[in-house]
Amino acid sequence: MQTTDVPHLLSALIRHATQRPDEVALVDSSTGHSVWTWGELARMVNATANILQTRLPWTDASKRLTYRCTNHPNDVVLSLACIAAGVTEIPIDAFLPATQQDALIHRSKALHWEHETHARSISSNNLTNAISDLEASAHEVDLHSASLVLWTSGTTSEPRGVMLSQHNLTTNATAKLLAVPQEDSDLRLSLLSIAHAYARTSDMGTWLLSGCRYSLGRGRSTLRSLPVRLSPTLINAVPVLIDDILNRIESGQTKLQSLRLIGCGGVAMSSQQFERCQRNNIGVIQGYGCTETSPVICSASPDNATPNRVGPLVVGWESKVEDKRLFVRGPGVMLGYLDDQAATQQKMSPDGWLDTGDLVEIHDDGQFQILGRADDVIVLDNGFKVFPATIERQLLQLQGIEQAVLLHHQGQLWLLLSRDPSQATADDQTGRDSVESCLAEGLPPGTDVKRLELSEPLSIETGELTAKRTPRRPIIRQRRLSSPPDSRPNHSRDP
Repeated sequence: MQTTDVPHLLSALIRHATQRPDEVALVDSSTGHSVWTWGELARMVNATANILQTRLPWTDASKRLTYRCTNHPNDVVLSLACIAAGVTEIPIDAFLPATQQDALIHRSKALHWEHETHARSISSNNLTNAISDLEASAHEVDLHSASLVLWTSGTTSEPRGVMLSQHNLTTNATAKLLAVPQEDSDLRLSLLSIAHAYARTSDMGTWLLSGCRYSLGRGRSTLRSLPVRLSPTLINAVPVLIDDILNRIESGQTKLQSLRLIGCGGVAMSSQQFERCQRNNIGVIQGYGCTETSPVICSASPDNATPNRVGPLVVGWESKVEDKRLFVRGPGVMLGYLDDQAATQQKMSPDGWLDTGDLVEIHDDGQFQILGRADDVIVLDNGFKVFPATIERQLLQLQGIEQAVLLHHQGQLWLLLSRDPSQATADDQTGRDSVESCLAEGLPPGTDVKRLELSEPLSIETGELTAKRTPRRPIIRQRRLSSPPDSRPNHSRDP
């Protein structure tokens, strides 16, 4: 039962609670038991909205609210309650380093919500009254004002707060659902934070529209402890988690045998992972987007999935490409950056075109291939353009390579590698090691690349990786390459 004709996500909740109040909406990822039915969820949302409206000390018209998002069902309740109460929700990923969380909370200039503080105050009334209250609130929702602020991961600059409306979010989730239909019999397991755009739309948004069951978890810890009775059919993930999923399936774990579709976003899936999914009869959905576009711009469908491509544009988008750089326009384009009009004007043109900052190639079948970030392109002295992300993806397919980042620093190319000490990369037939062979395929002959073997892997905790584990190159360059050679904790050598 797909609900693709509602004006906003609160209306989707109301429809399910009215038509199927006793069917399961949320499932506990640690036990596999129901958390709330659709009717119970509506009652919790209404009760929480009442607290937001009557008990918080609002002092200005903006009504912004931050909270630390742990991917708990209470986060979903608060999100929907914010829509009902006319509050701008600003979730902060609780798995970021504490200092980064505090900085984002401070920059949000909002009231802060602690779930524990308000838990005892939430007392829900009967379903009929709850639905009546929510319907009244739904009529007051301003579709085109800021409903949600999501902080970018800060891949190339400091994180920015992206303001999204219910029109942005609902049209984008609808477009994703049209590309990848799901049924109310599906069970969607969320492993990524709903404080970020990918999970917020492709997990939470499509769940609300489709009316399937939804279970919130987080990363490897959830995969390690999946209960027998929780058998997800749909999972969105990043490549490092996809490896874990495939390893568990191939080892015979029955808890993941029901999985029919894996969605991959944030970072490109390798061809090897794509082929492993196919061997295990799992469909692969690769997609592309950015926080500023709600986020889905492109998505494959079950019948057109192709390795190394992210599908065609989803419904609603138009695009243009200038010197391989992608610009898009459509209903998913953000309202702007929070409290930063100058950055907004730099990102968006007056007639609505948004500069994604990504370099693409569009194939004859309409599918897009992402080449990398325009800001990351390295131009060598001979004019040759190097796309680091392309080379890094190839390196990560080598056995034993866990992390690979190619940087340009003070006129020199550097390759930073983190290896699995239990595995060794094989030499090719010419006697060169496989890393050197991989570099030779993507660089002009004779290009000098220094290698830095990392004894300390890149991590989210050090600020070198984003929450989706993509490299934050300026920070890596400053932390790993800016110190004097004899003071670096790692070992470097030429290939």
